[in-house]
Amino acid sequence: MQRRELLKDLSILAGGALWANSAWAAFITDEKPSSPVSFASPIRGLVRKNGKLLQPVQLTIRHDGTDTTAITKLNGREIDRRVIPSGSHVFRVLTPAVSAPQQVEVECEVDGKTTLGSVELRTVRRVQVYILRHSHHDLGYTDLQATVEDQQIRNISIGMDVARRTAGYPEGARFVWNLEVLWGADLFLRRKSQEEKAALIEAVRNGWVSLNGMYANELTGLCRPEELLQLFRFSRELGRECGVSVDSAMLSDVPGFTWGMATAMSQAGIRYFSAAPSLFDRIGTIMAEWQEKPFWWVSPSGNEKVLVWVPWTGYAMSHVMKVGPEWVGTYQDRLDAVNFAYDISYIRWSGHATTPNPTLRFASS
Repeated sequence: MQRRELLKDLSILAGGALWANSAWAAFITDEKPSSPVSFASPIRGLVRKNGKLLQPVQLTIRHDGTDTTAITKLNGREIDRRVIPSGSHVFRVLTPAVSAPQQVEVECEVDGKTTLGSVELRTVRRVQVYILRHSHHDLGYTDLQATVEDQQIRNISIGMDVARRTAGYPEGARFVWNLEVLWGADLFLRRKSQEEKAALIEAVRNGWVSLNGMYANELTGLCRPEELLQLFRFSRELGRECGVSVDSAMLSDVPGFTWGMATAMSQAGIRYFSAAPSLFDRIGTIMAEWQEKPFWWVSPSGNEKVLVWVPWTGYAMSHVMKVGPEWVGTYQDRLDAVNFAYDISYIRWSGHATTPNPTLRFASS
């Protein structure tokens, strides 16, 4: 992907939120044949340009012939003029953000021929969406243990490289690789050369790789109190070596957590807990009850607390949705449906494979 394409997508994601079907089932059923592409499609997001917040409308047109000028008008007012060659074209035009739903007439004149359409621009939530790029650690379940170990070690190297290549991007578009749990990092430090070990430590110090507190995705209900405390020992040691504090933890594909976790996390310096169960089965009611409803989890003693946040779809968003311009609208529809009251949110993006590689498709900040 070219840098300008990445930034184009990220500018929309940062300004609004995320693509919506009306039916939840659409995200968990087999893919259906795509419907015909509309000439004009509104994107429920915001783009900052010259200090102003603007809403994009995406146009899809085809021109056969020599280079010519495409002139786009919204409600009769010209807002875009560009030269296009022969072929199919998808581009976005910008209009001032609306403060209430508004029907807009769209026309695009190409080589003397005018295409007409109508779109509804909806108000955009002013919410900052953080995208946590990570790989799910599923040792021995998705593949042989040795294969998964090699994949996770390789992911760290790729994540550092992608972060290094985007380090000069604008804030909010810089890639960050999140280590979901730390046994992969432990293996990396045990098996790699001194130069590669130093590179990982430097990447953590630079903010290119983010450490999270747990060593593995544990079934915490099977742990004794001492074992709960030991789950966070390595993160404290590695954090000290890297010169950073580790105050967050991630746990994926596990539907519940023993109450003692609140004590263990708090005593380890963990303040924020990203709990992301499976979306599909064997999960009880946790997803129905707690998605997008952050809360303070108070320990049995009442003396400690940890902020718990279950993101929409858990860690499975990349399994059930596709990246696309409508995505920013989908997430806002979800936030509207649950009466979301905050101006920040986050999603997990773990890729489509069982142990996917980091890519430039999203940046996380």
